[in-house]
Amino acid sequence: MKINEIITEAKAVKQRLDPKCWKGKHKEGTKIKGGVRVNNCVPNNESTELEEEFNLIESIIEGIAERNQVDSEAIWEDLESLSDDELYVFAVTSTPVNEDWQKVNKKDKTDGMSRKAVKAYRREHPGSKLKTAVTTKPSKLKKGSKASKRRKSYCSRSKGQMKMHHISCQKTPDKAICKARRRWNC
Repeated sequence: MKINEIITEAKAVKQRLDPKCWKGKHKEGTKIKGGVRVNNCVPNNESTELEEEFNLIESIIEGIAERNQVDSEAIWEDLESLSDDELYVFAVTSTPVNEDWQKVNKKDKTDGMSRKAVKAYRREHPGSKLKTAVTTKPSKLKKGSKASKRRKSYCSRSKGQMKMHHISCQKTPDKAICKARRRWNC
């Protein structure tokens, strides 16, 4: 080929260079595909994938240790007998053990959520800001304190729910909202 032909061929090639490759791939130069110059996206090396998998396993072990109130090192010692493949299968197939906070609440037989039920709910939903009811009598609460504000807010919210759903606690005192309102001293 002559130089002129090479130059005209190079001008004929269009370029479509995306700024990034898709997830799990990285750019290694460019290539011509169907007359268009595109990024050469190749799979990421397996070491990063293995590292991500190991981090997944580590987080699961820490979660199990926290739930059972044992040291994570003790669990690691038990798992050392497993091969890497068995450990990976354990990590992928194991699901966290969830408590049923509603069952805990029914066992306590309290109006509204008990302290045990709130703890079970928090274990089931990490990061939750759920708190127990303010059961202190309104006369004992300091005016403007956090507890009195929470109580006032709950009482007004629950009153709105009762109006919206046409609930009368005099007629149906065993409804959940009526029990909760009694617990909050509304």
